[in-house]
Amino acid sequence: MSKFKYFNASPNQVKRNDCVIRALSTALGIGYFEIEDALLRIGDYYDCEELNVCCYRRLLTNGLGLQEYKGDGRTVGEVSDDHPNDDLIIRIEGHATVSLQNCIYDLFDCRDEICDRYWI
Repeated sequence: MSKFKYFNASPNQVKRNDCVIRALSTALGIGYFEIEDALLRIGDYYDCEELNVCCYRRLLTNGLGLQEYKGDGRTVGEVSDDHPNDDLIIRIEGHATVSLQNCIYDLFDCRDEICDRYWI
């Protein structure tokens, strides 16, 4: 069963509306500000809001070549349990989170939330 660990990857532990940056940075092992900059550049290029799923999908799928999967009504915890040995970026309505080796790292426990899509 998936676990939850409180984790704030934001510099200086500031709580910001930056779940996408936190999730991508943590899952990919890329610096927080590097992800933020990449999303800003993609947002400018495609004229989209950088924290919107349409924008970060371009980075994950087109830029990094990650495969996108549908959540098919499963919860974040269920998706994490289905991939216990993988690192996942998981999207729920209005939020992105990360599962590393079957543990959700986030500001709140979202294991019971319905997963919209995810990337391995």
